[in-house]
Amino acid sequence: MNHPTLHTLVKHDPYEVRHLLLSGNDPGANSLAQMIAGVHSEIATGTQFEMHKREDELMQQWSTEGFKIEERAFEPWNRTLTLLTAMGYRVIYDPQQVNMERRNLTGAVPLAQWSSRAAKNGGEYEYAFDGNTLSAQPKLPAMTLNYKTTAEFAKVMLEASKLRDSLGPTLTFYLAD
Repeated sequence: MNHPTLHTLVKHDPYEVRHLLLSGNDPGANSLAQMIAGVHSEIATGTQFEMHKREDELMQQWSTEGFKIEERAFEPWNRTLTLLTAMGYRVIYDPQQVNMERRNLTGAVPLAQWSSRAAKNGGEYEYAFDGNTLSAQPKLPAMTLNYKTTAEFAKVMLEASKLRDSLGPTLTFYLAD
């Protein structure tokens, strides 16, 4: 399957993620879609040239609003599922789902049936798709970050990392059409 080209843009204050998806491998027929707050909407269809131009215009507009291109951005599972579905993926490989009795040796699960992961103490995971794999990490509770120096910043980040590790492992999953 030919997956859409994905551009992920993030604004950090407040945190917001937007995705642009350019689909089609026919120079005369491409489509451009966006995902904002997990809502997928078609923007336009047209020639490859027209859609690339529109894509560039949108990315420029969003950059004036404070968005920057990032390889991956963490979001809740429901938003990530919408993105993965729009990208054409249908299956996730989860090692926890390997079951010899059912002959599921790969841990393959339809995305629509996958229950995602739960962090310790009832916490949630957040997910980021980088175009190839799906990363998952425990979501940190809201924190007030107080630091004035680089050393204080490093200490706060170390504490946040230890807290995330205590909630569960960071994971990588593979996907299929």
